[in-house]
Amino acid sequence: MEIQFALIFVHIQQLKLKKMRYKVSYIIVLIILLIGFISASAQETEKKGLFAGFPEELTLSGYVDAYIAYDNDKGNSLRQFSVIAPYRDEFRINMAVLALRYSAKNIRSNIALQFGDVPKLNWPQAPNEYLQYIQEANIGVSPYKNSWIDAGYFLTHIGGEGIIPKYNFFTSVSLCTYYEPIYQSGIKYSYSGKKFYTSLMLLNGYNVLADNNKNKSFGLQIGYKPNDKADITFNNITGNEMPTGTAGKTRIYNNLVVKLFPSKKLDVILCGDFCMQEKSKIDDAEASGSMFSAFASMKYRASKNVSLMLRGEIFQDKDAVMSPAFMLSDSTFSGLKAFGVTGGAEFNPTPNSYFRLEGRYLATDADQKIFYEQKNNRFEVILSGGIEF
Repeated sequence: MEIQFALIFVHIQQLKLKKMRYKVSYIIVLIILLIGFISASAQETEKKGLFAGFPEELTLSGYVDAYIAYDNDKGNSLRQFSVIAPYRDEFRINMAVLALRYSAKNIRSNIALQFGDVPKLNWPQAPNEYLQYIQEANIGVSPYKNSWIDAGYFLTHIGGEGIIPKYNFFTSVSLCTYYEPIYQSGIKYSYSGKKFYTSLMLLNGYNVLADNNKNKSFGLQIGYKPNDKADITFNNITGNEMPTGTAGKTRIYNNLVVKLFPSKKLDVILCGDFCMQEKSKIDDAEASGSMFSAFASMKYRASKNVSLMLRGEIFQDKDAVMSPAFMLSDSTFSGLKAFGVTGGAEFNPTPNSYFRLEGRYLATDADQKIFYEQKNNRFEVILSGGIEF
């Protein structure tokens, strides 16, 4: 009987594996068809060398980021609050990305496939786990000058840090970024002017690709770039983010990002989030709860190949709107309340590659002893490297 059960289990796993392979193969076939369509309809201008035969409007790029991480929070198999570099004491791949992008006067498209720890742990799980291989998949048309209508899967418009390490000052992300959405699906209209830019979006929801309820969320981005020294952006997502079968709660998530470039050697990012969600106050289920988080980071180019980075962060979610609720010493509950400091250095052997070494101290309120051996603080170190080609 045990042998029969084992054979049945193996058969089920084989069926699941075949189904997964079918879905991945389907995605690859779509990409091949798209390349063929674009190549057939593109202008005559073509590239030479490695990309000979590719139309001028088509670009192919790749990116790989590897890491090894350590922290003293040994009670958890995965490192808490680590969207990037989630495993400790192992040499691993954060992500490997292959991106195909097409950009013409009135039409554009992006397809980016990804593998590694970041998509495996942060993208959708079963039954939609095949979506972890798709970082972006969208197509857009330009109805008139400086305006675009795009639809498909996108990386989020929220935040001063992203999920791709090469675009951040640090490989680790702040708690502010950790609770922001990573990806989104829907349709958006965008306009880019000389100093102002804006986007309006209709989305499936907050950090979802396949919708989890019958409602849609609205997204907004308004940006102002007065000169080459500053870039100010306000982002928002508003909607009911509760899954089908649970009581609806409207969430209003606001994000402000200020990027400053006071000199050629110094870049500064200031980011703040404020979120409100109805019927979510931790001690009053009928009242609205709120969350606030922020970080400030800087990158100083000490020389042509070496940069120094510093970041300070704060996260206050007493109503557990975005974070879990933790029991305190007086038997009451509170969402995560924490602060952190991160410092690091980056070495660029070439303009398209980097090595980073960074250390981070993260501490919660004295009553929130959520780390190893009932501590309220954690120290971590990450060594990482990446190359884009």
